[in-house]
Amino acid sequence: MKISYNELNVNGYIIRGLFSTPDSGEYKTVCVFLHGYTGHKNETSFLFKQLSARFVENGIATLRYDYYGSGDSDGEFHNQTFTTARNDAKAAIDEGVRLNGGKKIILCGFSMGGAVSARMSIEKADCIEKLVLISPAGCMLNILTTTFKTKQIAEDNCIDLGGYYVSKDFLDSLMGVEFYEGLENFKQPVLIVQGEEDLAVKPEVSKKYTEYYTNCEYVLVPGAGHGYNSVPIRRHIQGIILDFLNK
Repeated sequence: MKISYNELNVNGYIIRGLFSTPDSGEYKTVCVFLHGYTGHKNETSFLFKQLSARFVENGIATLRYDYYGSGDSDGEFHNQTFTTARNDAKAAIDEGVRLNGGKKIILCGFSMGGAVSARMSIEKADCIEKLVLISPAGCMLNILTTTFKTKQIAEDNCIDLGGYYVSKDFLDSLMGVEFYEGLENFKQPVLIVQGEEDLAVKPEVSKKYTEYYTNCEYVLVPGAGHGYNSVPIRRHIQGIILDFLNK
C-alpha cells in the first residue's frame, strides 16, 4: 500500500490528510472518509485506518482528512463547527472526484461524519456513487444541547469536554440544520451500519434515515457499541461494507 500526504486549502485554512492506494498505483474508485466528533482521520481505535487498509486490498483508494480544528489540520478544536465540517467535506469530496479521474466517489462517514455525509448526499449528490453511514448521528443537536446544559460554560462561551474545548458556536451551527430533509432525493445505494448496543447514537436515530433513503440497506450489529470495539466486530463490519461496495 502507498500512502501520500495531502493538503487542501478550505476558505483560507489547511486541512491535512492521507491518500492511500494499492502499491501499483491503480485503483477502481476512491472512497472519501469523514470522521466523527472529536475523531480524526484514523478514528478511535484505528477504525478508519483498518477500514482503509481493507479497502485498498480490494482495489479502492481512500482519502481521509482531519476536519478543521482536529488532528493535524489547522485551527483549534474550539474553532470547529458543524458548518466548517460541512465545508471540509465538500472540499474533500471534490478532491476525491479529481483523484478518481472526474468520476463519482464512495462516501463513508462515521457518527457526526455520518450526519455530515448524509447532508452531502443532497449537497454533493452528483459526486457520490455509493454512500456508507456508520452510526450516523442525526442526534447531534440533542447531544450538544444536553452537553452545554450539564457543563460549566466559561466566559468565552466554551466548555471543557474531557480536554476538548468546545465553543457554543458549534451548538449554534447545528440550529436549523435539517438532518433528514431532502434525503429521499438521493437515489444511489446507501448502507447504514449500526451497533445494537450503541449508547451515543442509538439504533432508533440511525434507523430514521431508512424512512427517507429509498435505496437503503440497514444492518444492526449485535453486541456492538459506538466504537465497534472488538476485533471480531471490526472484521464483521468490514466484510459487510465490502460486500455492499462490491455489488
